[in-house]
Amino acid sequence: MLAEHAGQVVTHKQLLQAAWNGAMTDHQYVRIYVGRIRQKLQPDETAAPVILTEAGIGYRLIGAE
Repeated sequence: MLAEHAGQVVTHKQLLQAAWNGAMTDHQYVRIYVGRIRQKLQPDETAAPVILTEAGIGYRLIGAE
């Protein structure tokens, strides 16, 4: 979902719908999975971020535009 919408903000609700077909409503699941994706895409924490957090809204994948 983030790769398909690179450079655009993807909301927590959109991610929950895409991943769990709306069965989950807790944004904490999204936070956990995005954290795991960040670890895989960016093992060096000093490098520029690949996924930006848009506080209270969702996430944005950068660098792949």
